Amino acid sequence: MKRLEPTKEEKPLTVAEWESSTPYENKLELWDGIAFDPSGEQRDTFCLTLIYNMGLKHLAEILPQSSRKELKELLGVDKDRYDQ
Repeated sequence: MKRLEPTKEEKPLTVAEWESSTPYENKLELWDGIAFDPSGEQRDTFCLTLIYNMGLKHLAEILPQSSRKELKELLGVDKDRYDQ
C-alpha cells in the first residue's frame, strides 16, 4: 500500500489503511531504543499514519514551543529573507 501523505487538515483512516500501517500484530516493541523494528521502517510508517489522521495543523499545535522552533529551523523558516 502507498504511504499516506499528511496534509494541513486531518483525514479519516480506512480500516485497510490502519491495518497496513500498524506494527505487526499491533505489538509495541522497542529494539535498542527504536520503536517497533530495528530498521525504524514500521515506526516511520506508523508516525506518518498518525500525522495523516491528525493533520499537520494539529501536530504543530500540540508540539512544545522548543520543538516548533527546531522544526522551523529545519525548514529554514527562521532565516532572514532579506539577507541575500
